[in-house]
Amino acid sequence: MTQGRLAGPLLIFLSTAAITSVFLIQFCNLVYDCGCEAIWAAGDAHCNIHNPTGKHCPWCVYGNAGYATVYGSMLLTQGVLSVFPRHWPWPARFAASLAGSPVSGGLLALVLGWSTGYWE
Repeated sequence: MTQGRLAGPLLIFLSTAAITSVFLIQFCNLVYDCGCEAIWAAGDAHCNIHNPTGKHCPWCVYGNAGYATVYGSMLLTQGVLSVFPRHWPWPARFAASLAGSPVSGGLLALVLGWSTGYWE
């Protein structure tokens, strides 16, 4: 891929990754109702992971490694969708990349939620 052909996908990826990064913690709360807030508010200060008893957020229960796995998979999905399929116009790849984050993150959230018994 030449430098000119790389600039478009890279810009798409960086834009959608920035949006994911800003709203990731709110997505966690949307899925698990764990108490997390926007990063500009209280962040994870009210996450149930800080409670000594009760259910704990499946993303946070595995620490940084768990959170990084989910976050990394979301970014990987966005990276792939920023580039492929190449014949798509950039608005379609942007939309696919933006949508890829909650889809991949949602699937992992379901797997982690069920495997940890979070919703029992």
